[in-house]
Amino acid sequence: MAYLTFEEYRGLGFSRITDETTYNQHEAAAETQIDITTQFFYNADYAANSLVDDLAGNQWQVFRAKQFKRAIALQCDYFDEVGADTPTGIANQDLSSVEIGRTHVQVNSSLNSTNFGKTGLATSVVAILSQIGLMSRAVSYR
Repeated sequence: MAYLTFEEYRGLGFSRITDETTYNQHEAAAETQIDITTQFFYNADYAANSLVDDLAGNQWQVFRAKQFKRAIALQCDYFDEVGADTPTGIANQDLSSVEIGRTHVQVNSSLNSTNFGKTGLATSVVAILSQIGLMSRAVSYR
């Protein structure tokens, strides 16, 4: 089950991606990257936390779930904007200079400033995930 359907994406006010097939490709890639980053917080296979249950939970759980969905939508838009949906693909899009013979072309790339480290996540997505507590890197004491 997708974290965010195409209809939900549109319902949140996002409109960059108009083709559902393209959206589904980006959404699946966004799920993977966000699952890795959040230590599979809402992953159905892990079943530690339920996105559906949080949407029906208390005020904080509803807020966290809605912001998580917004982060998925933002990540899909980011993948569409940069033209790649993997960290390697994004790195390959960030070609900053080419030299062929005596010809040298250099581009002032902004991907480094919009990509969080080597995660492939947009900095705005990481900001949301951090604010809702899904980016903490603590060691379990259990």
